[in-house]
Amino acid sequence: MLWRKMFRDMMENKIAYIACIIVIAIGLTTYTSMSTAKDNLFMAKDEFYKKYHFADGFAQVKAVPYEKVEALSNIEGIDVVEGRLVKDVRVLMPDTTENIYLRLISLNHLEGNKLNGIHLIRGSLPEANHRQIILGEKFSDAHQLEIGQKINVAIEGKRVELAITGSGQSPEYVYALKDLQSIASDPRTFEVAYVPYEDMEMLFDQKGLVNDVSFTLEPGFEFDDVKENLKTALEPYELEALYAAEDQMSEAMLSQELEGLEKMAASIPFVFLIIAAIILYIMVKRLVESQRGQIGTMKAFGYGNREILIHYLSYGLFIGTIGGVLGGLFGTALSTSMIDLYQDFFSLPSLQSQFSLKYFLIGIVLAILFSMAAAFQGARGVTKLQPAEAMRPPIPIITKKAWIEKIPGILRLFNVQGRMAIRNILRNRNRSLFTFIGIVFTFSLMASFFSLGTMADRMILDQFTKVQKQDVKLTFSKPLPRTETIRELQNLEGIKLVEPFLEVPVSLKFLNHKMDVVALGIIENSTLYNVFDKEGKRLEIPKTGMMVSEQVAKELGIQAGDVIQIDSIMAKDTEMKMKVEKIIPQFIGANVYLNQNVLIDLLKQGEMVTSALLSIDPRFIEEMKNKYETSKFVSTIEIRQQSIEKYNELMELTSYMLGVMAIISIITGFSIVYNSSIISLAERKRELASLRVLGMTPREVMEVISVEQWLIGFAGILAGIPFANLINKVLSKSLSSDLFTMPDVTYPDAIVQALLGTIFAIWISQRSVSRKIKQLDLVSVLKERE
Repeated sequence: MLWRKMFRDMMENKIAYIACIIVIAIGLTTYTSMSTAKDNLFMAKDEFYKKYHFADGFAQVKAVPYEKVEALSNIEGIDVVEGRLVKDVRVLMPDTTENIYLRLISLNHLEGNKLNGIHLIRGSLPEANHRQIILGEKFSDAHQLEIGQKINVAIEGKRVELAITGSGQSPEYVYALKDLQSIASDPRTFEVAYVPYEDMEMLFDQKGLVNDVSFTLEPGFEFDDVKENLKTALEPYELEALYAAEDQMSEAMLSQELEGLEKMAASIPFVFLIIAAIILYIMVKRLVESQRGQIGTMKAFGYGNREILIHYLSYGLFIGTIGGVLGGLFGTALSTSMIDLYQDFFSLPSLQSQFSLKYFLIGIVLAILFSMAAAFQGARGVTKLQPAEAMRPPIPIITKKAWIEKIPGILRLFNVQGRMAIRNILRNRNRSLFTFIGIVFTFSLMASFFSLGTMADRMILDQFTKVQKQDVKLTFSKPLPRTETIRELQNLEGIKLVEPFLEVPVSLKFLNHKMDVVALGIIENSTLYNVFDKEGKRLEIPKTGMMVSEQVAKELGIQAGDVIQIDSIMAKDTEMKMKVEKIIPQFIGANVYLNQNVLIDLLKQGEMVTSALLSIDPRFIEEMKNKYETSKFVSTIEIRQQSIEKYNELMELTSYMLGVMAIISIITGFSIVYNSSIISLAERKRELASLRVLGMTPREVMEVISVEQWLIGFAGILAGIPFANLINKVLSKSLSSDLFTMPDVTYPDAIVQALLGTIFAIWISQRSVSRKIKQLDLVSVLKERE
């Protein structure tokens, strides 16, 4: 009988219960999908790394004899060591204006390298002395290249033809980025390829030499245990970088994505579960209050407190079970789509979507626990009711004038319906608070999700519209004399301005903290590369000392005024010190900024540049590219407009994800507002019916509720702005990494969109309430309880 009663009660207010189930299902959909995708990524990553022997550490040098690399295995803690030639080359692809690069990695054995091996997907490995190449699978697909075709690349100022023998993937480049300044992996413009060592040493005139070393560690040893010995052994060969696997670019990106998924799976679902629990708590509490007579009758017929409490707990059990099952099913389906999306970004051959019974069941258990806890809190008052007391109407609460009513003339500003609305808000504080909290959640969720796209836009586009204002950036294969280089570039046709740029890898030390970054040497009064403070004010590079990004300052624990130690492989002195003048925000990368002359004096290597920033007439960019596309001194040509277009394409691919999140926020917001409206109506049926009997029309009665909801709504919207800022700060912190920092502000356009969305949710819910007011049965509602 009690089960039939439960279903009958739910059917009377089915939309409110369905909305509660939807909120639970949304929360568990995110939990199940993200957790399942995370586990599948972890499994695919671990399997790929283990099978193809991903290295534990990497080192780059200018050149070291091949036989010297083998001697590094004698260092205590090093297990397997392997040297390779690694060179970036420009691909001379016909019928395209894009800059396309391949990172050529030498193959030392016919069966592949011992470390960072190749998962062969098509074809076969190349043979030595035949100028053959194996390409990254995604590069082959992007350019529709087939086995047997030939591609042209620029090597040492010459056009070289290489024959394709196959395609594959390596654990070293699961996420192939050219450098830290790259926006995202783009297989059309950058990938890795493999060429036999014999061919590479001949093509690059590096007979018997390698410039890249990878190694694994013996069990029980950490990277720091071998770092200093390795550094000492490789410094004579101009050591350029030495880092652990966790700092390798592809691994860092993949780990950051997995960490972000883990954080979101552990936090976002609980927001929805808490919202659903609050809704269910209020619904059950109001249901119990409205069914006092029924509860008294049940107790009079012999039902005990335990049976009645279990009956109301069954509401939570039913809703939690349905919401949990739906969330698990939708989450499993969504995880398949997420895995398909990740396959476009990460090259993990065994990555596939698998059903996770673990997360499916955990989701159901979580939903039931939250729902039953909410139902228990809402229904526990039944144990205190005595049958005779329960069958009597509740004693009316005596209220006094609210503070606002005591202000002379304040109520004259409103009509009768407005005055009633104000009194209802102030005299029914719990009900008003619930509606207020619902509006705050609705608005802040919408504002936060709508901000995500703008946050990403600001992070990327600010870099290419405010910070880097050059049309073209030329990066040189080695440091060049500054004066001669600038003089040559200034004589190019169409050149408006040339600014030398110096990028130097440095190691920063402060107390017991250490961090490897790139120091940027910027000329005085630079116009093509700008630095801004938090307020967006352009800053001049100090003539003494340095400016550091917030990421660097946080990692090292430094403040403005501290003196830090600097070490660089490009410097003559082993120990240098510099004062931190200012700490500044930086969205992409983590750098320190110095006056270019100060940095040159610090290095004591004479005047030099590693790149040049060009302002050039767009009509002459192609001519300039043709001039330097085979130059052995120019390693990359970056065109700013192409970077912006690449980002816009990337946003098109991810825009549907942002759209899904926006739809989720709208559905959640509507569910919250609708439930608060329906609960309010259920509480006030007798009151509203009395107004109808006293002569008010349905429209006038609705006006009382409308004024009340709009007043609470706009108060909730105002309170939701700082709450949205708080959510965005949490999102920024969870999504940011060492490679980029998400802005943590809520943008005006997101606030306007959230405002419109919240108003729409309130308006829709009021239309439903209006229909219910018209359908009120005045006789049955006004019957006195016997």
